[in-house]
Amino acid sequence: MRKEMKPGVWLIVLPTTQFKTTRINVQFLAPLQRATVTKRTLLTSLLETNSAVYPTQAALSAHLESLYGANFSIGVAREGKLHRIGVTMSTVDDRFTDAPLLPQAAAFLRTILFEPNMQAGRFDEATFAREKENLDHYLASLDDDRQTQAALGVQQLYFGADQDQAIPSFGTREDLASLTASSLAAYYQEMMQHDQVVITVLGDVDPKQVAALFADWPLDARSQTVPAVAFDLPTHPDVLTQTTKVKAQQAKFDLAYHVETDLMGPKYAATLVAEELFGGSSLSLLFTNVREKASLAYYASSMFDAFRGLMLVQTGIEGKDRQQVADLIRDQLAAVVNGDFSDALLKAVKDGILDHQRAAYDSPRFLTNQALYQLLVPDAPQNFDEFAQRIKAVDRQAVQQAAADMKLQATYFLTGEDSE
Repeated sequence: MRKEMKPGVWLIVLPTTQFKTTRINVQFLAPLQRATVTKRTLLTSLLETNSAVYPTQAALSAHLESLYGANFSIGVAREGKLHRIGVTMSTVDDRFTDAPLLPQAAAFLRTILFEPNMQAGRFDEATFAREKENLDHYLASLDDDRQTQAALGVQQLYFGADQDQAIPSFGTREDLASLTASSLAAYYQEMMQHDQVVITVLGDVDPKQVAALFADWPLDARSQTVPAVAFDLPTHPDVLTQTTKVKAQQAKFDLAYHVETDLMGPKYAATLVAEELFGGSSLSLLFTNVREKASLAYYASSMFDAFRGLMLVQTGIEGKDRQQVADLIRDQLAAVVNGDFSDALLKAVKDGILDHQRAAYDSPRFLTNQALYQLLVPDAPQNFDEFAQRIKAVDRQAVQQAAADMKLQATYFLTGEDSE
């Protein structure tokens, strides 16, 4: 069942006896903007650790424990031009408890979301200061993670002046510094009034009873519609390059490619197969030829972001091997473009994609995310069989064309004296 309870407020109910848990997922969706990304991340920390009803993390944890050890979390994510806050709670299915937990879980989430720990129009100062410091420490720690640093560096180079896309989905220390308990409280009110809301409930539930649980949540109609999700950056003829020197024994060499694809449409399946064949799996040409045969990389793989038309290649190498690795990466993509791969390898890659997707359908998290994507992306497959048909229909020529549409746009080299 999927219905719009009010303009901009959706309820999706997925009845199933497949799992022994009931999962509630509440998504707050807004256009991706640098001005709000860090606010939204800090807000998740405040809402996740306390509320007016549960003013300490200990009190909140104790209540979750009383609900048979229910799991509860809040996080942020980026999907193309969309930024989302996801609130998730999982409880033991009511079939296995003495008293129904779903109503209690819905009531708990209501207090968390609509009764934050605020006084006089601002978040509790002590709690705000603690969570702001925690987030600052986390953001600072990313500078010590060289793999993350390189991945963020190449994306910042690739997206350039588009700061909405260039910054991490969880924000920056620079933007965090200026936030106050009052300014964040004001943004909280703005978010609750304007964000699109999607509530998804999965488990052995009755849709009418679920609808009744959320009917009186204080969510007014929203004038803002769900934004277009797909983001596409125009290509440029030159490859942007950047070298950063740090203290490191192992160099990182990351590459960003523009990918011509549609969002879950016919091109998507071909692009997914091409990317997996190139570098997205242990069967890939990157893994086999750069890491295994040539032994020039500690790791070498690619990942495909369909929402942003982006493919990233990440490698850990010796600094002195940079050019040789760059040449080998180029050659592996050229091999896919030219069809220099066996039918057996193509079939194995497609089978691997299907095996991974089949396993995903055994995950409540995947199923609730899938329901969200089906709302946001009209072409999203409705079930595994539909997804499988699209993958099986991809032929050699479609793979070659998809690979030909992958254009190198940026390279980022993170190195140190010890790695050269």
